[in-house]
Amino acid sequence: MNNPWRMTIDTNPDQCNLNCIMCDTHSIYNKNFKPKRKAMDENLLEKVLDEAFNLGVKEIIPTTMGEPLLYKYFDIIITKLVEKDTKLNLTTNGTFPNIGVEKWAKKLLPILSDIKISINSIDAKINESIMINDNTSKKIQDIKKFVELRDKLYPNVSITLQVTFLDSNFNELEDLIQFAIKHKIDRVKGHQLWITYDEIEKESLQNNSPKIDKWNKFIDIIDKYRDDIKLVNFEKLESNDTNGFVPENYNCPFLSRELWVDYNGDFNVCCAPSDKRVSLGNWGNIKNKTIEEVFNSKEYFNLIQNYKEQEICKKCSLRIPS
Repeated sequence: MNNPWRMTIDTNPDQCNLNCIMCDTHSIYNKNFKPKRKAMDENLLEKVLDEAFNLGVKEIIPTTMGEPLLYKYFDIIITKLVEKDTKLNLTTNGTFPNIGVEKWAKKLLPILSDIKISINSIDAKINESIMINDNTSKKIQDIKKFVELRDKLYPNVSITLQVTFLDSNFNELEDLIQFAIKHKIDRVKGHQLWITYDEIEKESLQNNSPKIDKWNKFIDIIDKYRDDIKLVNFEKLESNDTNGFVPENYNCPFLSRELWVDYNGDFNVCCAPSDKRVSLGNWGNIKNKTIEEVFNSKEYFNLIQNYKEQEICKKCSLRIPS
């Protein structure tokens, strides 16, 4: 019997205070967006957490589609994790809403394994053209304060800067790495772009050979920083001429390791944009099926064996070199 190592709980996917251009939900290009998905109710949250704890899940990730620190029942997550060996792996837009960075740090640090703070450039003009409504100068000060409190209180907690690789911030990435090294950040983690709207197709660094060549030359340049900081997904790209197949030397980072539970209890098997991942199947709901049943089902095993035949997987920007 296999169990997931990590669980993502989509606690409040329709709730965010920024409008990042690449977000499949809150982007400024999602012009007809109306919140339809309610925040996960507290009883369902407790059911998911308790089942995950019983299976020995090592990390819990609250929503990565909205801003998790806006979730009204976030304190339930904190209270339950304090009592367990399971840790919180948090992705946040770095605004530290309502109570500010110091109070959030003191709540989060005792239960964190890693915090990923989204920032797309230390240049305010560029970052705020990507992360609409962000305040870059405040974010930079908050990152420094969080590092200071981490170093003082819980030095084993990892801090990561998370970035989306875009044409508009490409020339800023080296400065972001240097900033992270200077301020004792543990990792910089990036992702290639999911093209969720026609308006951002030009931002992709994977959609033509000259851009791929430019990216691959950049990887040679920043290799010199790898002794000073962990760079995640800063890897060379294959030519996009793959005849519609996932290259054999690339793998899915999620299957057999992670599982997602939607705001209403539905299971999902990856974090691809919601309108695309439905093609991978209907996996049931935690109200009438257990996490263990999904993870050990024949359907899930078949997907693990054959995912490279799926159209969504052929175009996935999150696959990693084996």
